[in-house]
Amino acid sequence: MFTIDYGTGVIHTVEGDLNDAKTAALEGMAYTQTDVKILNENGAEILVSHWYGVEPSEDDEVLAQFGSYGFYSEWQEGN
Repeated sequence: MFTIDYGTGVIHTVEGDLNDAKTAALEGMAYTQTDVKILNENGAEILVSHWYGVEPSEDDEVLAQFGSYGFYSEWQEGN
């Protein structure tokens, strides 16, 4: 089981494997201007997608983009 923390007070619990959690997190991403984190069953951060409030450059690894307002980076290992 994984928990998705959208950084806005909204959390979502996902039963399944890490790929299921990543898919659910991507589907729930919105223009919130905050990082999205995936936590394990103990509440430890295992993955994070950082929010950048700029239009991505060619070198950026983009997971989700919101026009020219910003984007979420590809998943990175959490703290």
